Amino acid sequence: MALPYRPLGVVKQVLEEIGLEMTYAYEDLIFIQHNPVLLQFGKVGEILFFYANVETADMEAGQLFTLIQAKAGGQGITLLHRGRYRLSEADGERLSLEFLEDVES
Repeated sequence: MALPYRPLGVVKQVLEEIGLEMTYAYEDLIFIQHNPVLLQFGKVGEILFFYANVETADMEAGQLFTLIQAKAGGQGITLLHRGRYRLSEADGERLSLEFLEDVES
């Protein structure tokens, strides 16, 4: 049985099982409390992309990736590491989200 398009409930459950709280979902993006990582739905429900915050240490990001990957895999979701992101203040009360290329070879 294929997962539905953007299976938000499944991803929220996966995050809760490892002690992370989803704080906000916007279109295909999932924001996690304190923003250590950001998740993005792929074109199908079985794909989920992982971005680490530029302020998150490599070791912590790696641990979170491993934890999420293990739990998500048990639900039929493939987690793919896509790189890093930067969240900063923009004009007024707006935020700016910038995706940075993964430079690993």
